[in-house]
Amino acid sequence: MAAQARQVHAWSVVAKEMSMKSKGYLLLAVLTALPSFAQAQLTQPPVSTSRETQQDQAQPEPSRPPNKPKPVPKPKPVVPPPPVRPIYDSKGQLAPHMRQTSPGRVLDTRTNRYYDTVPSGIGQKVVPPPAGTR
Repeated sequence: MAAQARQVHAWSVVAKEMSMKSKGYLLLAVLTALPSFAQAQLTQPPVSTSRETQQDQAQPEPSRPPNKPKPVPKPKPVVPPPPVRPIYDSKGQLAPHMRQTSPGRVLDTRTNRYYDTVPSGIGQKVVPPPAGTR
């Protein structure tokens, strides 16, 4: 009787192991198929076409004239930059260390300060800053 009990116990252990293996394989199969199911949910269902759209598809498209080559745009002429206008300091002396940054503004490269300018003859003259700002 003890031998028979051991044999029954052994069969139940084997059955449990096989059951667990099959559950593992089943789980693996479900996990590998999951992306396919998710992709199927994202695609739109086929849309039935009406008779009008089927008739529109059956009609040939009107003939189009052959493609004409696009006209080649003329290259723009290279315009040289305007000549550099001399910059004079507030006393009227030529200031070669000043660089024009925009119309009406210059940069003093010695002090890295910006100053306003006004046209003066053929150049620009620095407007002295207001008194009390120095």
